[in-house]
Amino acid sequence: MEEEGKREERKWVITWEGFVQELKKAGYIAAPMVAVSVLQYLLQVVSVIIVGHLGALALSSAAIATSITNVTGFSLLVCLLILSFFLTFFIKVL
Repeated sequence: MEEEGKREERKWVITWEGFVQELKKAGYIAAPMVAVSVLQYLLQVVSVIIVGHLGALALSSAAIATSITNVTGFSLLVCLLILSFFLTFFIKVL
């Protein structure tokens, strides 16, 4: 009982060097994801810019198609994520 009462409390000290080190570690993980997101966005922008030279109707059609593709792809991804979660849960239960 006395040993538990005498335990030292650890104090966390945040230093600038430690902060920078953790930021670098997070940056190494996040940088590829950020690059992929930016490049995917730029791919859509370049496609709409190129189609914009063909006329207003082609530009509006490409913009609508891009929007529908993004929404459909995101919905499909979320659906697969939820489905995989439930399948994993039911496999563990069985």
